[in-house]
Amino acid sequence: ITEKVVFLLMTFIFTFASLSLLHKVSEHFMVEIPKHGGSLSEGTIGTPRFINPLLAVSDADRDLSSLVYSGLLRSTDEGLFIPDLAKEYSVSEDGLTYNFIIRQDAKFHDGKPVTADDVEFTIIKAQDSALKSPRQINWSDVELTKKGSHEISFTIKQPYAPFISNFTLGILPKHIWKDFSDEQFPFSSYNLEAIGSGPYKIIKVNKSNQG
Repeated sequence: ITEKVVFLLMTFIFTFASLSLLHKVSEHFMVEIPKHGGSLSEGTIGTPRFINPLLAVSDADRDLSSLVYSGLLRSTDEGLFIPDLAKEYSVSEDGLTYNFIIRQDAKFHDGKPVTADDVEFTIIKAQDSALKSPRQINWSDVELTKKGSHEISFTIKQPYAPFISNFTLGILPKHIWKDFSDEQFPFSSYNLEAIGSGPYKIIKVNKSNQG
């Protein structure tokens, strides 16, 4: 009887030790992945007025615009610029011409496709002195040439390596904004109920009694 008890006890200890070892090995090699669903709440200082890449001035405006809108390129944490709305892009050997091919599957939040017309419209509005966009200085003296529904090029007068960062500018949907005059632009409800092509879209806007 004593031998059986010792045997059972040793078996139990061996089994427990083996399971503990397997659990530790499993924990070591397991990789946590995010769970689908849920919600994330984030606060920002200030009241957003212009969730619009051409009019955004405050930190709140810029933060929300970067989530709702996407540009031809986007920046990485390493300070690189990679395609976003663009499928691919190239820079001429003399550093004066930037050519972009837009992804065929790129769409705005309302389902409309993103095309070279939208890119052209956005940059021309940025260059419009009457709109008084804070982005105007970045696009002054830049020439645009559409080469099709999904291809567009930009030409600058002299090589300027940091110019590539300008292509992170969010692209506006022309079909929504084309009928607004420069005077009406800042007062459109689309400055809050924005429709972009970025990773996040606005579902609804709630305001307190104080606005």
